[in-house]
Amino acid sequence: MANTSASRRMDGQPLSVLVFTPLGQGGRGGIDRLMDELRRHFESRASEIRVRFITTRGSGHLALSPSFLFCAIMQLIWYSLVGKVDVLHINLSLKGSALRKLTIGMVARIVNIPYVVHLHGASFDKYWDQASAPVSRAINRFFEQSAAVIVLGSFWAKYVSQKCPVVSSLIFIVPNATHAASTAKPSRPEGAPLEILFLGELGARKGVPQLVSALGRICDHAPWHATLAGNGDIDATRDQVRVMGLERRITVPGWVDDKGVQNLLLNADILVLPSFDENLPMSLIEGCAHGLAIIATPVGATGDIIQQEQTGILVPPGDVDALASALRRLLLDAELRVRLGKNARALHADMLEIGKYVERLISIWRMAASSGDARRHVKRS
Repeated sequence: MANTSASRRMDGQPLSVLVFTPLGQGGRGGIDRLMDELRRHFESRASEIRVRFITTRGSGHLALSPSFLFCAIMQLIWYSLVGKVDVLHINLSLKGSALRKLTIGMVARIVNIPYVVHLHGASFDKYWDQASAPVSRAINRFFEQSAAVIVLGSFWAKYVSQKCPVVSSLIFIVPNATHAASTAKPSRPEGAPLEILFLGELGARKGVPQLVSALGRICDHAPWHATLAGNGDIDATRDQVRVMGLERRITVPGWVDDKGVQNLLLNADILVLPSFDENLPMSLIEGCAHGLAIIATPVGATGDIIQQEQTGILVPPGDVDALASALRRLLLDAELRVRLGKNARALHADMLEIGKYVERLISIWRMAASSGDARRHVKRS
């Protein structure tokens, strides 16, 4: 390279990071929503650190994804040639995302740029365990050659350590984060129904059919209204609501943009996420930020955030009776509902706020960049 990252930083230039994200700005997935939070945060910090976001899949038809990947690789090579990148941040999910990111990692090793792996995929453990031998070897190499690995909770730290012991000392648990709620919750008119909210991909993995069934069992307990918002199996969810005669109780608006999500969170009392499989969903973090009483299942990293009877209520995945009972408790017990919401908001302020999250990321990026400088020095020697 004509101008190494170490010499650039000695000249007082800001740390330069390339962040690889799947759909790009405004993308509907949890990774892109988190990266959009980072994008907004770093817009005011260009003098200290330079972060560029590069799309690897695109939000259009899957057939277009190879062109996005090609452009991403060309940008990586260009920035490395002109010495304008210190470290890569590679967001990793599974299936097509994994294959694209494995390719980015291979190119990074060729051009000798250190990279940080950020693991998101809810079912990545199953994907890695069931991968073909060539893909499994590629995943192992991808992790082994990384400068750091970011996971969202203790479950994932343990899993990656067991699969790839050589990176055990390079694993950092960094839960997802959001900005604090910027608006106080409005007061609810006396007698108005309590608002139950689900945010996420509608369908079996998130336990939406079980949620609708559970809601059908609590119609006689306090006035309530539920909004099930997200992409996925929208028509199937609406059909289940209609068959159960719950159209007046449950609204299924489909995908809601960021402004709409914030409005739903602002007016909700209870957030419910009865998933069978998760990493650490953004909706859970947003629910904490808005001080909602949360019902969730102890899957993935969720149990690191939601402590039973402290910051929420945990129910077994697929247990409709337990889910209905938890909903009933929160509808009828205002004191419990308020206490859980206050605790969740305090948890967010302590460990899930975007400012603290960014500081942790920067420290990991700086460490990774320094390790890359050391490797380049050894290689030149």
